[in-house]
Amino acid sequence: MRIDSKRIESYLYDIKKNSIELQSLLKEHSDEEILKSSILIKAIKYSLIEIAEAMANTLQHILTRGMGRPVAGYMDTLVKSREREIISEKLFSSFKPFFEFRNLLIHRYWNMDDAIILKNLREGYEDFFIFIEEIERLVEEQEI
Repeated sequence: MRIDSKRIESYLYDIKKNSIELQSLLKEHSDEEILKSSILIKAIKYSLIEIAEAMANTLQHILTRGMGRPVAGYMDTLVKSREREIISEKLFSSFKPFFEFRNLLIHRYWNMDDAIILKNLREGYEDFFIFIEEIERLVEEQEI
């Protein structure tokens, strides 16, 4: 089976749109401003959930439709994506905590430290753009 390139484009669009919005928010507001605003924090968390979902859907689609490799859950998707060289070791190392964070965000969001979320986002949001580039390159270079 082959991947549905339109589906991949849609997922990557969602990642890019949310990443650009987060990037803009981070440039326009200081940490102090963001942490004082429950609306900005909620917007950040929701955008991160959307990015994680779109990333997982992208990887899962490539693995199952393009490579015939079934997956069971987010972490399995990430691990198999690294094993099959869909993503680089650098992105795997960066996204492993992000996918664990996604589970916390969904299931235990009230126990999360917003300052830590913001710190990690400022340090790693560029990885979302790298992910997009790696997936686009993979789709271009390989017939999957």
